[in-house]
Amino acid sequence: MRYSTRDWRDHVHQAAKDFKFQATLKPRLDRAVEDWHKTQPEAAGPVVVDEPIDEELQTGDSRLLGGGMSIHAPWTSNSDTKK
Repeated sequence: MRYSTRDWRDHVHQAAKDFKFQATLKPRLDRAVEDWHKTQPEAAGPVVVDEPIDEELQTGDSRLLGGGMSIHAPWTSNSDTKK
């Protein structure tokens, strides 16, 4: 026992409030993190550039492979915006 001017019921009430706060803290934090993730923009995917067949360079069976292809990071300045 401690000497205090507060009634013992006040201590019990405060202990119950502290217990409830700790018990509900993790679900509230999880919900806040989930809400934050929902507000973030979607990550941009890679930019895939599919070029047409080059008539001069591709002759014979190499034409069956199609034109050149390249993949660019979306944040580079030299990437095409074709998809």
